[in-house]
Amino acid sequence: MADPLTDLIRLIRPHAVLRKRIEGTGRWAVRFPAGDDITFGTVTRGSCLLLGAGPRLALAEGDFLLICAPPDGFTFAADPDTPAADGDALLERSPDHAVTVGDGTGEPCRLTGGHFLTDPANAHLLRALMPGRVHLRGAEPGTRRIAQLLDLIGDEAAADRPGAGYVLPRLVEIMLVEALRGHGAADTGGRPRDVPPGLLGGLADPPVAAALHALHADVRRPWTVAALAAVARMSRSVFAERFAARVGTTPMEYLLAWRMALAKDALGRGGQTLDAIAHGVGYGSASAFSNAFRRTTGVAPGRYAAGRGFAAGEGGAGT
Repeated sequence: MADPLTDLIRLIRPHAVLRKRIEGTGRWAVRFPAGDDITFGTVTRGSCLLLGAGPRLALAEGDFLLICAPPDGFTFAADPDTPAADGDALLERSPDHAVTVGDGTGEPCRLTGGHFLTDPANAHLLRALMPGRVHLRGAEPGTRRIAQLLDLIGDEAAADRPGAGYVLPRLVEIMLVEALRGHGAADTGGRPRDVPPGLLGGLADPPVAAALHALHADVRRPWTVAALAAVARMSRSVFAERFAARVGTTPMEYLLAWRMALAKDALGRGGQTLDAIAHGVGYGSASAFSNAFRRTTGVAPGRYAAGRGFAAGEGGAGT
């Protein structure tokens, strides 16, 4: 059976993993700007506040945090009123990507983690389908597994072993899956977590999840809302409303977005004709696909492929 979460993580292709460590004592604050990267890490000692990327959040020792493509940046701080230092500038000046901030008084707080980049072609999928912030308490199921993965990521990033370019992204992918699993599970009190609209919201709802699995398993099928509703065993109108509430977009908008994401990935990798790509994502002809791609992205498939450093093959690449 197709796994939509696996499909999404494979498509965003995490890479360029950079580890970093922040230690703060007394009054301190460190700010990071908006970007398309994903920040991850754990509090290995003490406590602090997260400001931005959602409501103010108190972080305690053992907590895990994942921040996905924050549109407005975020700040780690002991005191919300302390002027924040530029985190990127501090880390850039540090040869080991470790910084110490604060006035040296009080109990220290240590944050260990990093960030990684994703394929920019489908960065919008992160904001649309993944939660902007994942926070798991140290006592929650799965957090220990994530801590072990973070240790492996740190060890692999620091070493210069053969095959590191393959191993490191795979470890990050596994860490992402574990974090998103934990986010979708019940909290430490056994209460269902309030999952916002997105892919996890859809997968947490059995009828909507059934439709998502079917769509991902056969994206070439000429899906309609009625056909997806039949998979979900719901009426067309009820299904459409429920899908939009859980996923944050209509079923047909989701289908189009996913088809275009797969097409951009194929165009970026090269090696396929436009006809093959068109049929692979559910279009009967290269011209029909080209029209849909241009309407969605604002650029023709051939021009998009050329901009990614590849030339599309025969079958209408220039359309």
